[in-house]
Amino acid sequence: MKAIIFTISSAIVLLSACGGRAGSNFDPRDTVNVPEGLTGEDSIAYIENAILKSPISAADLLSLAEVHTVQDRLFHCYEEAGCPVYDPYSRGDHQTERRDSAAMSLANRLIRMADLVNLNGDANDKLQWAVAVNVAIDSYHVAVPSLPIDSVVFDINRVVSKFSNDTQSELNFRWYVKATVDYYRTIEAYRQWLSEVPSNIKSLIHNEYVAWHNFNEARFAFWRDVSYNQEWYSMKPMEIEGYYENLSANRRAELEEERSIILEGKPYFQKGKTVASSQWEKWITDHSVPEDIEYLRNEFWKDRIPSDSIVNNRVNTLKSTFSQWMEAHKAIAKALPQEQSKWYDNMTLDIFCRLVGRLNNIIPLEEL
Repeated sequence: MKAIIFTISSAIVLLSACGGRAGSNFDPRDTVNVPEGLTGEDSIAYIENAILKSPISAADLLSLAEVHTVQDRLFHCYEEAGCPVYDPYSRGDHQTERRDSAAMSLANRLIRMADLVNLNGDANDKLQWAVAVNVAIDSYHVAVPSLPIDSVVFDINRVVSKFSNDTQSELNFRWYVKATVDYYRTIEAYRQWLSEVPSNIKSLIHNEYVAWHNFNEARFAFWRDVSYNQEWYSMKPMEIEGYYENLSANRRAELEEERSIILEGKPYFQKGKTVASSQWEKWITDHSVPEDIEYLRNEFWKDRIPSDSIVNNRVNTLKSTFSQWMEAHKAIAKALPQEQSKWYDNMTLDIFCRLVGRLNNIIPLEEL
């Protein structure tokens, strides 16, 4: 997911604890040489990125997330229940409640940790991020025990909507939060799946997860930098995050099908028509130019058209990561008993179908 650097409201943070890497008296400024000219929030971000390298632990993420407050647009006074929040759009003043405060804190930790791991981590580090988010969810549930544990992450969307207005920038941010919450749910689904699979195929499932992660990032980069390169369009961030949210939801649906095949021996019959490799190539070609490229040319905004080098890079990465993901699926199918292998192959064919066309009868959301 595209990383977003969030506002740090105070420069007093010195990152005194770094997830067990050093004692409480340790100051990262003693070991990181901050370039001249970087001060305040920029210097803190530089220090974090210098310290936090893969492999990342959940403890690292939690300790670094604790030193930040939530982004300004989520309002400063969420930490105290009962704090009045002025609504500039005259919809009535809001007042923070204990549940709101806890949800804001959870939102802050989840988003901040996502930012850190996106900048510095890989697929395995994302699993640690899910563990860290689970710890943050446990903290929320201590503060608000009445809310069912399965509903906690959805409370983030509720409180972000409550304490924001309907300007485009706010809507863009709210969709970013929604997409990040959905992405966490998918990574957590993978983490749970990896804990359940039989030991003889655990390494193969892990390889599939890594390949999916890399392909997912490649798809998003291709969409962001090539297919939909409209920097002047204010709704672009919201629409991209909606697309990313759909990718996550669809993968969770597929994982449920795969789990049923492997653990429960449930038959799976192909639902879509077989798609040829040439159709995949055509799909990439058709989407390898920005949607409004003629508009760009007519308005003399040619500098906004992605260069051939960027397009070639995104296309090559998309193709290679997709190939690795399909190979990971083939390896799993080969290791399964004959009938299950056939059903798993059927599922894989439908996944391929969905990438090129639409297969609405097995996925919850329609990808763009």
